[in-house]
Amino acid sequence: MSTSVRWLIAQRGLELVLHAGGAGLERPIDSAVSSELITAAEWMVGGEVLLTTGLRLTEDPAEQQRYLRSLDEVGVAALGFGVGLGFDAIPKAMISAADEVGLPLFEVPLHIPFSAITRALLDQIAAGRSARLVSATRAQPRMTRAAVARGPAAVVGELADAIERRVLLLDANHAEVASSPAPPEPRDLARLRALVARDPASAGAVFVADDVTLMVTRIGSSTRTFGFLGVVGAPLDEVSRMLVGHATSLLAIEYAKPHEVRREMALLHTDVLGSALDGVVGPTALRVLRRAASPDGAVRAVVFTFAGDADAERGQARLTGELERRWRPVFVHRAGTEVVSLLRGDDPVDVAIGLLSVLAAAATVRGGIGPAVRLADAAGTPGTAAIATSVAQARLAARSAAVGQLVDLDDVQSLLSIDPVRRALADNHDRRLAPILDHDRFQGAALYRSLLVYLEANGNWGSAASALGVHRHTLRSRIERVEDMLAVDLADARTRAELLLMMLGADA
Repeated sequence: MSTSVRWLIAQRGLELVLHAGGAGLERPIDSAVSSELITAAEWMVGGEVLLTTGLRLTEDPAEQQRYLRSLDEVGVAALGFGVGLGFDAIPKAMISAADEVGLPLFEVPLHIPFSAITRALLDQIAAGRSARLVSATRAQPRMTRAAVARGPAAVVGELADAIERRVLLLDANHAEVASSPAPPEPRDLARLRALVARDPASAGAVFVADDVTLMVTRIGSSTRTFGFLGVVGAPLDEVSRMLVGHATSLLAIEYAKPHEVRREMALLHTDVLGSALDGVVGPTALRVLRRAASPDGAVRAVVFTFAGDADAERGQARLTGELERRWRPVFVHRAGTEVVSLLRGDDPVDVAIGLLSVLAAAATVRGGIGPAVRLADAAGTPGTAAIATSVAQARLAARSAAVGQLVDLDDVQSLLSIDPVRRALADNHDRRLAPILDHDRFQGAALYRSLLVYLEANGNWGSAASALGVHRHTLRSRIERVEDMLAVDLADARTRAELLLMMLGADA
């Protein structure tokens, strides 16, 4: 909670009157200083409210304007001008200059002592710092609980909330692990990486630009670097810096867990994921699975299929190590030649592609990624089939992938670019959809077109009906006929995906 010029002007008991510089009312104040020196700017460091009676100012407008501009150049927050001694009113030249540069200029009545302004400011600044300390003492245990229960990404989220800045976690290779409250701007991420690259072994560094301040802190031990914590935004006060230090310590402890602890945790995660694949997710398992989820409680499955059991076993170990190196919770389950892992729901496909490239360097493997699914509904009830659904679609995508390739069913173009897949879809198209193709050919109806539009709208009745130019009831009637003729349930996402791919594949 910073004290602004606006707050000071609003204190009725001080009877301050703003004459100019209203554009700078949000400037933060960290102290109050009284000085009659013409060269007062030389003794300022920024953030002060300077109080003066102008006793040493002459009547020269040019000198008055130089004086005011010099204060703005060093970052003075505002100028309080006491009237009734040196001047009966604030000089007009100072008022015009203050408006030009946006430096708040306010009048202090003769009967208001400067000490009253100083005391009010000091009390407010002290109250703000006290509130910040109280907030910090509450934020620290939240960060600690997040580290224990949900892992590094949760610590990043709690820190971002506490200091009200964007926070990023990078691994030792400068790859982004987590960010909050939103993905970073590419320019900021590039700046942080450049800041780290200057001196990777340094404990910390700061970069100040016109538009933003970036701070990076090394996470590691005396001999090893585990990663880097970056903060983007306005400069940090001492309380915020303390919270950054606490987060850095928690992240270092999290990464440096003894091997035995990490192994036991990975085994627990494997068991829980195995239960989820069977559709069994109780409250306890749900709490464990949330370690893999994005802030909104979503995960997505990625499936890797290997040439043989031995390759899959080695792949499981390699994948576990890679996830740990990337500060990811390890949820990896192997069954035969298939290895399943969980990613966060907000992870881009590039994350899965990166994992595949690591595995492909040592084995024959292909992969598929499923859609993001929620682990629980709005009431917190476990979604017992959610993970199984994502895995089923990831498995279907993996079957369609070429060796060394990862397929995302949501990215139809990537799937249709594979010649064997396109040929297989085209071969199955006429046979699978023959009933409605024949019906449209002989009856002159539009079941095929209606089905395609419905599937492209992902089952949204309103959007599909509008695109077709028909009433919803008409579309529902057509889709029900399609379901009867094809003997399918179009409420099933996998069925919709398969049919849509066939139809698009036939046109590709």
